[in-house]
Amino acid sequence: MKAILALAALTISSAVSLHAAALPEAQKIDAILAKEWEKNNLKPNPPATDEVLVRRLYLDIAGRIPTAEETQEFVRSNDPAKKTKLIDKLLGSDGYTSNMFNYWADVLRLTDNVKGRVTAEAYEEWLKKQLKANTPYDQFVRNLMTTEGGVWDSGSIGFYMRDENKLDHLAYTVQVFLGTQIVCAQCHNHPFDKWTQMDYYGMAAFTYGMDTRGYEKNALKSLAPKGKKGAKAPDVDRAALKNMTKDQRKAYMAEQRKKMEATEAEEAKKPQLSRADVEMVRKSFQDVMKPLRYTSISWTDKLPTLPADYKYPDGKAGQSIQPKVLFGHEADIAGSPTRLDAFSKWMTSPENPRFTTVIANRMWKKAFGIGLIEPVDEMMDSTVPSNNELMEYLTTLMQEKKYSLKSFLRVLYNTDTYQRMATATEVPLGETYHFTGPILRRMSAEQVWDSMVTLSRGNIDDRVEDDNVRLHQYLDDLSMFLNTVNSKGPEALVEVAKQGNAARVETDKRIAELTEQAKQMRESGGNPDAAQKLAREAARLRKGNSNDVLEALLGEERAQDLRRGYQPDKKGMSAYDKAALAALSKEERREAMKMGGSLSLNARASELPSPAKPGHFLRTFGQSDRELIQNASDDASVPQALSLLNGPASEVLGNPLSKLSQDLKNADTPQQKLELLYLSFLSRQPTNNERAVLAQVIQQRGDKAVDDVTHALLTGSQFLFIQ
Repeated sequence: MKAILALAALTISSAVSLHAAALPEAQKIDAILAKEWEKNNLKPNPPATDEVLVRRLYLDIAGRIPTAEETQEFVRSNDPAKKTKLIDKLLGSDGYTSNMFNYWADVLRLTDNVKGRVTAEAYEEWLKKQLKANTPYDQFVRNLMTTEGGVWDSGSIGFYMRDENKLDHLAYTVQVFLGTQIVCAQCHNHPFDKWTQMDYYGMAAFTYGMDTRGYEKNALKSLAPKGKKGAKAPDVDRAALKNMTKDQRKAYMAEQRKKMEATEAEEAKKPQLSRADVEMVRKSFQDVMKPLRYTSISWTDKLPTLPADYKYPDGKAGQSIQPKVLFGHEADIAGSPTRLDAFSKWMTSPENPRFTTVIANRMWKKAFGIGLIEPVDEMMDSTVPSNNELMEYLTTLMQEKKYSLKSFLRVLYNTDTYQRMATATEVPLGETYHFTGPILRRMSAEQVWDSMVTLSRGNIDDRVEDDNVRLHQYLDDLSMFLNTVNSKGPEALVEVAKQGNAARVETDKRIAELTEQAKQMRESGGNPDAAQKLAREAARLRKGNSNDVLEALLGEERAQDLRRGYQPDKKGMSAYDKAALAALSKEERREAMKMGGSLSLNARASELPSPAKPGHFLRTFGQSDRELIQNASDDASVPQALSLLNGPASEVLGNPLSKLSQDLKNADTPQQKLELLYLSFLSRQPTNNERAVLAQVIQQRGDKAVDDVTHALLTGSQFLFIQ
């Protein structure tokens, strides 16, 4: 036992000489940091070994440890450009998409546990596609800010659907993209910053018009009352107006009004429904329209009003507030089609004093473990970076890279500073870290999970999904349903509703009869199974009321597809190779099948429900509950140790069908098996001191040595930390 404890406590050392950074931009960063080291009489950390670096790169970029084969391929290579080539390979992999999805899911608080489950999953898929395509970050943010329509058009509407409270959503938006916390000013003037409650409502005015109940407006459009002459302003091209002379604008507006009046005149000729007919249709379609809830958003010109308890002299309760930005240049509202468009352009402009700095600082922290500005999302006018010259250069670099996060990260990972040994001492609160190397960090919950998947299944990065086929089939059904309803015309909808009402009367009558019969049967002590059967028939008929309307609209087959609803794929279920299963002995097959269902280490964290349910391995290791921005934790806990030591994770890794078990089976001697464990868990061979300890373990424990060392490595800090 002492030998095992000694084994778990050993640390690695040794280094190789550093090469000059491969990229000019990386050399620039190293030069700026070198001046800081000299100024503060500091020495940079020693260069990282190939073994340390290959593991760090896989974890930081692809979100998992490398396989034993991937480690050996890198370490054995004599290519002088192998580090840069590996960085490029990983940045272009699906592993990068998976890892960055986990990061942004935490920042954007993506969750499946919302009312609009379909929209939430489409939002997640949209995000993965944006990351895989390396959509420039400024365009990515504008896409989110200005999204509109149905989820079948774009999953990005999940950005607004995430929070029902539009005032809260504004606070999260500003915190994420501008690194500024203004949430306190929603209720009162900020106690620690300059923002007032009026400032808050001025910012909220940009996004307040986004209506997340859009399905109610999109559905049954043909029932909407026709507008009266002059009831609304004509549609105009504001950008075109801006370049016109006064006379041209006058003529243009007159022409637009003429077109609008002609359209209204045509609409007025169409048959008008009575209020009773409209109400009958809405009532008949109430249940039928439920699948469309939380599936679309629409933009309105609605403005926020000051709350009833507003107490400051610059405004009155109930007063409508016009949009006004917090800082920097003014938003071009007049030259934009909507306030939202003006807001998104203002926010993502290179002239915005915080937008570029915030994302550059976030990516720096992702690579090095600590930001030049901390916290990354609590910037104030008084905020000063730990290295102002470097922060200014990174901001410029982000703009030069045209907001390509991959290109920006490529520079950071190619710096000599990143490729040094990690700083193992914690940076005290309030003290400045001068980046003599990256910070030692514990893996995130997702990195732990994905590394366990790698041990169990090998590299499965190519199984990260691009398209959720089942989801898109259902979205197509929803779009088809909405289009069918809107294409029917008022008279057809009234006819369907009348048929539905007639059927409902007969059905309700039959339901009442069945309910009464079941009641009498129970009271008289009759056959309880027969009574239950009657009750089930009544429930079926009750459900059938809305089904009749749906079938009248779509036909029986398509109505059945829509009623079936969205059934997500069960990801992570066992899918072992049949040939590998056949190669096992009878006892091994029995053991493999018994273990296979204990933990589904067959899918990456990005492919599982987001976030995992409480009690899941991911949540045990600190996965965010997505209630707050970046709410994940890397604190150690007793349940984590127990989960690794005695939980299903170790059982699955010990499954005869797991990659680790198969590799161990192919090793000839106990010593080779233990060396393979080190290579698989830590991406390196044991040191001479560790070999001595391992020899004692083999001598003392015999056949149990492999299990003992597996547990020691699995629960040790060297496995869980990114060195």
